[in-house]
Amino acid sequence: MAEAKGGERGRTFWAAFEKRLTERGVSDRSRPWYRRHLERWGAYRRTEGHGRPNAEVLEDYVRVFGGDPRVEGWRARQMLQAVRIAHGEVLGEDWVRNVDWAGLEAEFEELREDRHEVVGGDVGLDEVEAAARRRGLSEGRAEAVRQLVRVMRERHYAFRTEQTYRDWVERLLLASGAGDEGLPGGEEARRFLSRLAVEGGVVAATQRLAVNAFAFFFRHVAGREDVDFSEFTGARVSRRVPVVLGKGEVKALLGEMEGTNGLMARILYGAGLRLMECVRLRVKDIDFANGLLVVRDGKGGKDRRAPLARRLVDELRTHLECVRRVYEGDRAAGVAGVWLPGALSRKAPGAGEDWAWFWVFPARGLSADPRAGVVRRHHTGENALQKAIKIAAEEVGIAKRVSCHTLRHSFATHLLESGRDIRTVQELLGHSDVKTTMIYTHVLNQRDKVSGSPLDEL
Repeated sequence: MAEAKGGERGRTFWAAFEKRLTERGVSDRSRPWYRRHLERWGAYRRTEGHGRPNAEVLEDYVRVFGGDPRVEGWRARQMLQAVRIAHGEVLGEDWVRNVDWAGLEAEFEELREDRHEVVGGDVGLDEVEAAARRRGLSEGRAEAVRQLVRVMRERHYAFRTEQTYRDWVERLLLASGAGDEGLPGGEEARRFLSRLAVEGGVVAATQRLAVNAFAFFFRHVAGREDVDFSEFTGARVSRRVPVVLGKGEVKALLGEMEGTNGLMARILYGAGLRLMECVRLRVKDIDFANGLLVVRDGKGGKDRRAPLARRLVDELRTHLECVRRVYEGDRAAGVAGVWLPGALSRKAPGAGEDWAWFWVFPARGLSADPRAGVVRRHHTGENALQKAIKIAAEEVGIAKRVSCHTLRHSFATHLLESGRDIRTVQELLGHSDVKTTMIYTHVLNQRDKVSGSPLDEL
């Protein structure tokens, strides 16, 4: 390869490579990584004694590259793109056309995680009770935890809510005498909540979550409607101004992100979605004809419509073509259909195998359903996108605490800046009360109030 040689030929190659990166819109901060990837790729071939590169050599390199636990998925995709641009677009080598690039990405991800990892926790109620016993609870109290989970599943609570309530209740049971067979009373629950505020220093939202878990437990498991949660030390109430990026910062951040994570980040900002609303999108939720995304069962169990940016249409269609191959591979392999909400799996047992219900952002590998125990394909996890946004913010030099929710805050603020009325923004965000949306008008008002320093007038 030309980059392995010095002299005029090498300089010509790198100049052509840099020009191609510019044409593809690769940011200045990312270009050194592309060059570094090519240098390591060339060093690997020389060290292993490979001659001219080919698809088989690249597959071997992906296995070596993927064996490093420090390498994130977005770096692997960046490496593959660098090799593809260099050999296919700059050098014009024929072997590049025979490479299954999507398959190499999938193989890299499979090297990073167990293909049949159980995501979400214990499978059955017996395992729930056994886990509570292992945590140190007595037989009677472990049985109470089992009943808590059973009732929540009968009422179709979300699995994340089940996990959260179960953890808080187990913490209460442990704190009030793990070996006791009887259940704690309201006084013990109130002391626990007070300790959270005084000794634990938790914020009000965390304390409210514990109150909700305890109230559910006492009412539906212990059968006690009389427990009073009004007399305990309240946690501090924090009123924080949301972190909002300027339009230039958003452009720089999204320009730094590539691949699936880049697409998801653009959807978060372009539609104002919450993180889990994005990762849970189904194919049927994308309305290309009307330029809409449909958010199903969002926060508070509400559905709503959100705008689909026109500039994302082509990128999203291309992404779905790749996802369709994953879907067809699952059907050919006899993989169980995707998880369906509520009682739909009983009313329409075959719907989970329909393309319309497939995830827009499916996981790379299969995993066990935490309730049914069936091995199927879940949606992608949220951690990868969270890490990618944090890294991208650092790469472009944004000295703010940037998260996925920052893009939602920025979406709302920029809409208000452009003249959209507060009620429209409230509807797009899915807020029940306009007071929640008003925080973004406060951001705008405070910016006007505090702008301009007397120092500038000296």
